[in-house]
Amino acid sequence: MVQLKGLTLSEANSILESSLDEPLKEFFNSQLKIPKSKIDYYTENGFVKIENVVTRDFLPEIRKIIQSSVLVRKGKDERELKDKSQYEQSFLQCGFLCWDYPAVKEYVFAKRFAGIVRDLLKADHVRLWHDQALFKEPGGRVTDAHQDCSYWPINEPQFTLTMWLALVDVPVEKGCLYFYPRTNNPELREYVDIFKNPHLPKSLKESDKIFVPLKAGDATFHSGLTFHGAGQNQTDQMREAMTIIYLKDGTTFNASDERNKTHTSCVGLANGEIINTKFTPVLI
Repeated sequence: MVQLKGLTLSEANSILESSLDEPLKEFFNSQLKIPKSKIDYYTENGFVKIENVVTRDFLPEIRKIIQSSVLVRKGKDERELKDKSQYEQSFLQCGFLCWDYPAVKEYVFAKRFAGIVRDLLKADHVRLWHDQALFKEPGGRVTDAHQDCSYWPINEPQFTLTMWLALVDVPVEKGCLYFYPRTNNPELREYVDIFKNPHLPKSLKESDKIFVPLKAGDATFHSGLTFHGAGQNQTDQMREAMTIIYLKDGTTFNASDERNKTHTSCVGLANGEIINTKFTPVLI
């Protein structure tokens, strides 16, 4: 059963229906200038940690909004962790939240975050691909190593980037992310089915992975090509994270797999067309 301490389903619905305070709206539209060293590190390694992406002043309100959306989506699931599939034991996954909840949309569309991504990708403009909350329940199993781009119908995976923001402190024992540096290389692509056949690709060495613990409000940014995963949640508390996935404007649709034609973000697109749908607006 999904439970979030201090939050009822009724309260969650009320929070999601409320308008944001003006200071928070202004924060979402503020700019965070990142040093060149961070950009260089991302370019070389395929991931980077940036501290205080969300400051402590605004974190409690943002956390309540994301918690509320997860509770509304998952709150009626009464199964215990042990009764869920192996994949579901890795995390509670709630995607495309911004299209259901205006308060979440304000977060996902924030120019503060999109501006960081624009700088890391060295792009003129970036688009939304989609959002998803990734909560790991107490006792939740590992998230097996994979490349995000394996699941996306995109021709240029090097132009995709995920922001993974910690809503609570996420030390190693709570299931922080780990990354395999310098795997952001199109030639290293390998599909890992973490739903049915999780395995460590032959191109990776277990000893090479780098764990990146975060304080609440910190975030990691990683390429869709970068192999990564997360450890088990060995604590008695929920690991809470919110992700936003971005595309460089001009990225194109890959329809080589029939299943790609039904992807929510790409419905109606022909093979090779620029990804420009109602679900993938330019954010900055």
